[in-house]
Amino acid sequence: MKAQVQKGFTLIELMIVVAIIGILAAVAIPLYSDYTQRAKASTGLAALNSYKTAVALCYQKTGALAGCSSANATAQIPAAITAAGVVNGLKAASATNGVITATLEAQAQGGGDIGVTLAPTIGNSSNLNWEIGCSDTGADTRVDGCTQSESAALALAGTNAS
Repeated sequence: MKAQVQKGFTLIELMIVVAIIGILAAVAIPLYSDYTQRAKASTGLAALNSYKTAVALCYQKTGALAGCSSANATAQIPAAITAAGVVNGLKAASATNGVITATLEAQAQGGGDIGVTLAPTIGNSSNLNWEIGCSDTGADTRVDGCTQSESAALALAGTNAS
């Protein structure tokens, strides 16, 4: 008698493969979600560079941060963004007396939009340095370089401005 050759896979082999795929998916999906939110946050911060440049130019022209606002047409600061989809990565953004506040399209770890404050400090040779504060702080923040709250950034900028 001939021995019958096995064709295909047994049920247990298929179940093992499905279990392995399930374990990989359980690890990969949260990591991918975190990666996409970090990318959105980076895009939003990059979009704020036009505000930073305009505030720096306003400061160089006037010698003061007062008046370097989105509402001041003569300051040549970009207009306030008040709706999502106008600028990729931002839901809202504005500048008031040199301080840039924005709401990013990215979501914080605990849910909710990420708020960012960029507060200028006057460094040596009249250069502006930027303190960044955000609503998503901590070791697992999705905003690169954000180690302090928005209010802490404002306080630090207030004590360093001259």
